[in-house]
Amino acid sequence: MRLRKEWALLVVGLFACGETGQPATTAEQPMKRPRSTMRPLTEGPTVRASVRCAECHEPYAAGWQGSAHARAAKSPYYRALGGDGDERCSACHTPLRGEVPAEDPIHAEGVTCDACHTVSAVGPGGKPGDAGLTFDLAANRKYGSLCDAEDNYFHRVGCAPVFAESRFCGGCHSLEWPVEGGASLAVITDFAEWSSNPGRGTTTCQECHMSGGFGEVSRGWAERDALSRHDLFGADDELLAEGLNLEAQILDEGGGRTIEAVLANRGAAHSIPAGLAGRRLVLSAEFVDGAGERVRQDERVYARILVNAAGDEVVFTQATKAGEDSRIGPGERRVERFDVPQGAAVAQLRVRRFDLGPAVAAGLGMEPSAGQLVLSEDVALGAPPR
Repeated sequence: MRLRKEWALLVVGLFACGETGQPATTAEQPMKRPRSTMRPLTEGPTVRASVRCAECHEPYAAGWQGSAHARAAKSPYYRALGGDGDERCSACHTPLRGEVPAEDPIHAEGVTCDACHTVSAVGPGGKPGDAGLTFDLAANRKYGSLCDAEDNYFHRVGCAPVFAESRFCGGCHSLEWPVEGGASLAVITDFAEWSSNPGRGTTTCQECHMSGGFGEVSRGWAERDALSRHDLFGADDELLAEGLNLEAQILDEGGGRTIEAVLANRGAAHSIPAGLAGRRLVLSAEFVDGAGERVRQDERVYARILVNAAGDEVVFTQATKAGEDSRIGPGERRVERFDVPQGAAVAQLRVRRFDLGPAVAAGLGMEPSAGQLVLSEDVALGAPPR
């Protein structure tokens, strides 16, 4: 019984990194941080699968599982491109590949827990094969921005304020790809756009993509008022829907009828769509009659396109220059007009996000993307004025 009691005393809360919220305390219930006199079980290089982290940090692991980080090594685009065999790509998609043996199953988890929380320093990055990350795997230490946490039985902790700074994300979310002649082509521009945007104020990447609510940092630990979300708001495009606004009205002028749709980037400090060049938003206006049959469909496309010497859209590894950039910049409003056809009863406006364009998908032997619905609005047309 004594041994069981002593063991129970060792089951203490762990440290989940990347938090900025303060401990939730009251005068009656001050925060208590359990201590451990035990040293961490392991010494020397080690990584752990996310399932082990989930034993104490279950909400974080569950959120991460729905994120693009968790899919980084399994992305169909990444696989079709052969990125798994190219260290210039794997530096960001499987960041631990250069730190532990290639056959370690941890790489299948992509940007997994230890891929972020063993980072002790961050450099510029942004170049192929260089994410700018310095890892510390030698002392079983997990880093984050909570500087009031203490070593515990399961792992040591390290204070790294950079976890709350945008440059922590910049090494991978900014990419220049080499082209002939020694030049380079901007492929991922999110961090550069954020950095050069004077309207961003002090808002960081984490404040938008990881802001969360009240809860435990780890099982049995003191609750805090602002835990970070680890799904990055990306699983269902929730953040994208919050960052965009769609409004529509009917215009009767000049003897004809028009739907005026306004699509605005109201929340992002970078252009939308973000991420890899070639992603696109498509605003479609489908006109249907009283029986629900399609009369006509029009669409507008917003994307940054990379092209080859002939001007054809291609995958970024084959591109030589940037083509059209019709993305919606921070604070920008796009006003689109669609002529209403005869017999139309309803205009169905839809905004969808596509991971890549049809030309690139075909070039990689992939099925065209079905797209993710982001916003929708139906406008009843009624009878035209006489």
